[in-house]
Amino acid sequence: MMLSLGPIIFGLILGLIIGSQIKLNAGDAKFTLASFVVIFIVGIIVAWQLGNFPFYTDLPISTAFLAALIGIFVGKLLFARSK
Repeated sequence: MMLSLGPIIFGLILGLIIGSQIKLNAGDAKFTLASFVVIFIVGIIVAWQLGNFPFYTDLPISTAFLAALIGIFVGKLLFARSK
Protein backbone atom coordinates (compact mmCIF):
# COMPACT_ATOMS: atom_id res chain seq x y z
CA MET A 1 0.00 0.00 0.00
CA MET A 2 1.56 3.25 -1.15
CA LEU A 3 0.02 6.67 -0.65
CA SER A 4 -0.17 8.79 -3.80
CA LEU A 5 1.05 12.27 -2.88
CA GLY A 6 0.24 14.06 -6.15
CA PRO A 7 -3.53 14.41 -5.65
CA ILE A 8 -3.05 15.24 -1.97
CA ILE A 9 -0.57 18.05 -2.65
CA PHE A 10 -2.63 19.44 -5.54
CA GLY A 11 -5.83 19.31 -3.46
CA LEU A 12 -4.13 21.03 -0.54
CA ILE A 13 -2.74 23.84 -2.71
CA LEU A 14 -6.09 24.32 -4.44
CA GLY A 15 -7.85 24.34 -1.07
CA LEU A 16 -5.43 26.95 0.30
CA ILE A 17 -6.09 29.20 -2.68
CA ILE A 18 -9.87 28.83 -2.40
CA GLY A 19 -9.82 29.18 1.39
CA SER A 20 -7.88 32.42 1.21
CA GLN A 21 -10.59 33.98 -0.96
CA ILE A 22 -13.63 33.08 1.18
CA LYS A 23 -15.36 36.02 2.81
CA LEU A 24 -17.40 34.98 5.84
CA ASN A 25 -19.15 38.27 6.64
CA ALA A 26 -20.93 38.59 3.29
CA GLY A 27 -24.71 38.53 3.51
CA ASP A 28 -26.66 37.04 6.37
CA ALA A 29 -24.71 33.78 6.67
CA LYS A 30 -23.26 33.19 10.11
CA PHE A 31 -20.58 30.51 10.30
CA THR A 32 -19.92 29.21 13.78
CA LEU A 33 -17.62 26.45 15.02
CA ALA A 34 -20.53 24.00 14.90
CA SER A 35 -21.17 24.77 11.24
CA PHE A 36 -17.51 24.13 10.38
CA VAL A 37 -17.66 20.79 12.22
CA VAL A 38 -20.79 19.80 10.28
CA ILE A 39 -19.16 20.84 6.98
CA PHE A 40 -16.08 18.76 7.82
CA ILE A 41 -18.15 15.68 8.74
CA VAL A 42 -20.21 15.98 5.55
CA GLY A 43 -16.94 16.42 3.61
CA ILE A 44 -15.60 13.16 5.03
CA ILE A 45 -18.83 11.39 4.03
CA VAL A 46 -18.60 12.84 0.51
CA ALA A 47 -14.93 11.80 0.25
CA TRP A 48 -15.90 8.28 1.34
CA GLN A 49 -18.68 8.10 -1.26
CA LEU A 50 -16.46 9.48 -4.03
CA GLY A 51 -13.79 6.87 -3.46
CA ASN A 52 -10.39 7.09 -5.03
CA PHE A 53 -9.43 7.02 -8.67
CA PRO A 54 -9.64 3.49 -10.09
CA PHE A 55 -5.89 2.96 -10.21
CA TYR A 56 -5.20 4.26 -6.68
CA THR A 57 -5.47 1.52 -4.08
CA ASP A 58 -4.11 3.29 -1.01
CA LEU A 59 -7.28 4.35 0.85
CA PRO A 60 -11.01 3.84 0.23
CA ILE A 61 -11.65 7.62 0.40
CA SER A 62 -10.90 10.43 -2.01
CA THR A 63 -7.67 11.81 -0.58
CA ALA A 64 -7.64 14.73 -3.03
CA PHE A 65 -11.12 15.88 -1.95
CA LEU A 66 -10.24 15.51 1.73
CA ALA A 67 -6.96 17.42 1.25
CA ALA A 68 -8.81 20.21 -0.57
CA LEU A 69 -11.35 20.43 2.25
CA ILE A 70 -8.57 20.66 4.84
CA GLY A 71 -6.79 23.23 2.66
CA ILE A 72 -9.92 25.38 2.55
CA PHE A 73 -10.16 25.43 6.34
CA VAL A 74 -6.42 26.08 6.80
CA GLY A 75 -6.39 28.77 4.10
CA LYS A 76 -9.36 30.50 5.70
CA LEU A 77 -7.74 30.42 9.14
CA LEU A 78 -4.34 31.59 7.90
CA PHE A 79 -5.52 34.42 5.67
CA ALA A 80 -8.36 35.61 7.91
CA ARG A 81 -5.79 36.71 10.50
CA SER A 82 -3.72 38.71 8.01
CA LYS A 83 -6.60 40.94 6.82
